[in-house]
Amino acid sequence: MPLLKSLHRFPVHYRIIFKICAITYPALSSTPPVYLNSLLAPSRNSRQLQSISSIPLYIPGVKTKAGTQAFSIAAPTLWNLLPASFKSEGNSFILPAFKKLSL
Repeated sequence: MPLLKSLHRFPVHYRIIFKICAITYPALSSTPPVYLNSLLAPSRNSRQLQSISSIPLYIPGVKTKAGTQAFSIAAPTLWNLLPASFKSEGNSFILPAFKKLSL
């Protein structure tokens, strides 16, 4: 059994992705931190009938590879890739983990 699996740890790359999503979740909640809320915006062409969890975030354009590492680019990109079931209020597995990490 690999060491990472026996320790219930994921590789660093996956932990970074999870942490970005965990930081993004409270920024989309009812009381978002101002400094995060200013970096994230709903997509301009989203329909009004969609739930908050399924509205895609706007991804600003970047000109360099380094620009894709900025939170304002990485967070919407990763959030839009998540399935709606992970982002929903009723998710019993992912939501507590997001809340725990965002405290």
